[in-house]
Amino acid sequence: MSNILDQAGMGEAVLSGKEAWAYSEDILLKVSRTFALNINVLKGKLHKSILLAYLYLRIADTVEDDPDMNASEKEVLLDKFAEIFRTAELKDEAVEAFESALPEHWRTRSAEPYFDLCLHTHVVVPLLKELPEVYAAPVRDVTIEMCGGMAKFAKRQEAALSSGWFTLESVGDLDEYCYYVAGIVGKLLTHLFAADTCLIGEARKKEMQKLDVSFGLALQVANIVKDCREDSERRVCFVPEEICRRHGFNHSYEMFVDEVAGEAVPEAAAAFEKRRAAVMGELVQKAWKHLDDAIAYTKLIPSIKMRTRLFCLWPLFMAAENMKLIGDGSAIFASDKKVKISRDTVKQIVKSTMKHFYSDKWIDRKFTEVKTSTSI
Repeated sequence: MSNILDQAGMGEAVLSGKEAWAYSEDILLKVSRTFALNINVLKGKLHKSILLAYLYLRIADTVEDDPDMNASEKEVLLDKFAEIFRTAELKDEAVEAFESALPEHWRTRSAEPYFDLCLHTHVVVPLLKELPEVYAAPVRDVTIEMCGGMAKFAKRQEAALSSGWFTLESVGDLDEYCYYVAGIVGKLLTHLFAADTCLIGEARKKEMQKLDVSFGLALQVANIVKDCREDSERRVCFVPEEICRRHGFNHSYEMFVDEVAGEAVPEAAAAFEKRRAAVMGELVQKAWKHLDDAIAYTKLIPSIKMRTRLFCLWPLFMAAENMKLIGDGSAIFASDKKVKISRDTVKQIVKSTMKHFYSDKWIDRKFTEVKTSTSI
């Protein structure tokens, strides 16, 4: 497989559909830290559509994350990528235009999975044409919408970084950012889940649509909380400034400058730790509220759809267990090590949910147990 891909390119070796799907499954494991586990529990057209959606959004995210491109360059590339999906034909010339415009240094680093995926856009894009339109159309729509949102925030980030840090002013700004990177994925899932079973009729689908954006935000806000110290190392802070000001910080990034904590004044250091824990505690509470919605969303999936429920339950309980560890927010700063659940906890989540996925009462009871065992 790798030998074929080494030779494959626009106008070069053409992969068979089977080989292209094999590449997609393989690259997923390389570009996803945890989501591959959830995707691979699915089967059939639902599995394929979510797999492809993930890869397309990962390509867009790789463009948005590149530190060497300016915002205008990112906007052009993201628009070229979105152009691929503006028609159901997924025209080869649009794919070629995008690949040809990729930065040259990505080609010299093609062994890195994210760049490898982008350079094989021509391999993964045509696969969407194999799926029925009821699956393919939502994937095209979400890819276009996310590209537009990422271009918008790339401009904001560039403007902000000129002054040193990328920050968000308000909770509304945070919600907008999370919508573009995760909330629209929740919308996508509702369409795909409904396409996959006649048991989700229009009435149930409408109930799910009231909660699906919050489902996406639950996972994104939990990740922002968990990853905030790593983000600070690249001078990015998604914690809204307005929350930080409520607790005595002029700017959110002041939480990551341990000047006070380093002073020989224990009282000042303790007060500093208390204030930044209070800031993160507010974000933890926000994550819990979205997780409440996400659990309600998951229970709207017919209980007979085991794999679909597991797809949702695994990341939700992992996020909940992480919020449990973080507690009132102080644990984030208590150690140099990142706060995250153990592999044993992940295994226990998988084992218990596979046994009880069908029971709404068990899901409620287990989630409440995790939530109420925190110090919040």
